[in-house]
Amino acid sequence: MGLFTRNAIDETGFAVVDLETTGLYPSVDRVVEVGIVQLTPDAEVTAEFCTLINPGRDVGPTHRHGITATDVYTAPTFAAAAATIWQLLTGRVLVAHNASFDARFLDAEFSRCGTTLPPPPVMCTMRLASYYLPGLPGRSLPACCDAAEVTLSQHHSALCDARAAAGLLARYRGAHRHLPGSWAEALTLAARTPWVPAPRPAQFSPVTRQTQALRRASQRPPLADLVDRLPRGASGDTDPYLAVLDRVLEDRIISADEVLTLSALAAELGLKHDTAQRAHRQYLQHVAAAAWADGHITPAERADLLQVAHLLDVPAAEALTILDTARHAPQHPSSHPPPALRPGDRVVFTGDMDMTRADIEALTTAAGLRVTTSVSSKTALVVAADPHSQSGKANTARQLGIRLVTEQVFLHLLDQIEPAT
Repeated sequence: MGLFTRNAIDETGFAVVDLETTGLYPSVDRVVEVGIVQLTPDAEVTAEFCTLINPGRDVGPTHRHGITATDVYTAPTFAAAAATIWQLLTGRVLVAHNASFDARFLDAEFSRCGTTLPPPPVMCTMRLASYYLPGLPGRSLPACCDAAEVTLSQHHSALCDARAAAGLLARYRGAHRHLPGSWAEALTLAARTPWVPAPRPAQFSPVTRQTQALRRASQRPPLADLVDRLPRGASGDTDPYLAVLDRVLEDRIISADEVLTLSALAAELGLKHDTAQRAHRQYLQHVAAAAWADGHITPAERADLLQVAHLLDVPAAEALTILDTARHAPQHPSSHPPPALRPGDRVVFTGDMDMTRADIEALTTAAGLRVTTSVSSKTALVVAADPHSQSGKANTARQLGIRLVTEQVFLHLLDQIEPAT
């Protein structure tokens, strides 16, 4: 092994990395999830790390990586996790599938933290596939894993992809009885690479997709406590309450301030426990009827109804029964229609919608609305793919007090527009 000592190799290893990002360009896009698997020089797994990252902007292609703005809302920033990520990479060979992509994003994120990623030795499982897995028609991670019989359980989940790339590296390592000289050289160089200055340490707790799903499942619906605090009985005027509830639920988020507003209104109207529960189911019936207005239910509309049901503390099974019943119920004009949009109103879209951007913008233009790309005081509505969106457009809308609605609410609002005369 020449000048590469056994001790130097013993002190190092591999760090297999996978990043999920908001886009393809490190200069403007950000990391939204980090997965790292540490391996010994013999490619044996010793440790794993994963966390979602709050990018401080929209999360990008949710349809690709499956991460929503709601998922990252309480996640740490990259700056908060930087020192830990740095430590996990220090002294190791950086490994990834399409490693140049991950290395460039890591360098950009560390640069924003005031430090620079030292150029560590890099090994790319995609490039190595041409030697270890010859004859593949493509070198994507799924194609390589399939050829190497390596498990890839959830593609575009950072930790799952990092595990898969680690499995490929172990498969490549297994092709040799002894550590290849080029690998030994990379390991020794990694051990000698100075990783200074390091990012400033910060306190943070990793947040994963699984912990976020469990947190949401265990959260008490925001209006459950409101209803429980109301006096038992059935009385009170529901129409004004439903009208305010309609506006509160446009973005599919009920904030603490909105709960206080609804609580004060319920007390003012003399609303009692049973009446409030009935009002919530009446509202859900309104949502179901709007979904059935075109004669069919899309998966997005079904998911939207279940989301509203959760906010209203209506069990999912009952919500689906309400949805099924609404299919055959006569359509009556709602007593609390959403505030109408008017032809000529300006609408801004932000985030990755269920519909293609071209399709939803075409519907908007056909309804007589104007699609604009920036938010100003003249904007009538901002349509957000995710209610927790932190995009510049969504944040500006909040600052200016402009209505922020979800895609499904917006599609229902289109039906309310009176044609221009």
